[in-house]
Amino acid sequence: MWIQVSDRVAYSMARRLVQGGVFAGPSSGASVAAARMYAVSACLQPSSRVAVILGDTARNYTDTLLSDDWMLAHDLLDARMVADLQRTQIEQYRAASIEDLQLPAAVTVSENDSMHYAVALMAEHDFSQVPVTGPSRRLIGYLTLSAAQTLLDNHVALPTDPVRKFMLRFNPAPRNVGSANIRKEYWLITPETPLSELSRFFESHSVAFVTDASRKFCLGIATKQDLISFLARRHTFRF
Repeated sequence: MWIQVSDRVAYSMARRLVQGGVFAGPSSGASVAAARMYAVSACLQPSSRVAVILGDTARNYTDTLLSDDWMLAHDLLDARMVADLQRTQIEQYRAASIEDLQLPAAVTVSENDSMHYAVALMAEHDFSQVPVTGPSRRLIGYLTLSAAQTLLDNHVALPTDPVRKFMLRFNPAPRNVGSANIRKEYWLITPETPLSELSRFFESHSVAFVTDASRKFCLGIATKQDLISFLARRHTFRF
């Protein structure tokens, strides 16, 4: 049997899966939607079970599937999800701050650590990037797994080279989220930063490094998934 699923149905179902705690991509959304269609057409009993293989992850769709603006711009949200989004945009954060995300302590590398160590650490923790600290463990930048692996594979970097040679450094003058004087290299994000401002930050960034107000220590790392998980704890989502 062949069941055709539209992009809107696939993406909308994927968003429901993510909101329900299953970090699935649009192909997985299409599979689940097709399974539901089959269950209805076959008049399966409520006690029946249908096995579905989820073939992708939302990790590769942070700028599309997990972006409300992108989903709306491409008309990939069904009517119920549009209504839910409009409602949650008004009430979802309710003055909550990053502290309410309950982020785990940040895992960092030193600028003097080797590239091999940094890559191994990211692979071990399934990180796509890792914050880099300098003297007194002050946050000074970050290193991405994809860039580090490419540099090593192309022999541009040696496994023993220090991270400081290839990391992306932040501008030493930070800005507050929401400030009119924009410095793209670094945004000051602290546990007190409102989630509404963090949400706007994620419109153009995929990850936020949370520090104290003086930017002395990296306290945690926030992603779009952390926001989604926060909303899932506050709301009950229907499939």
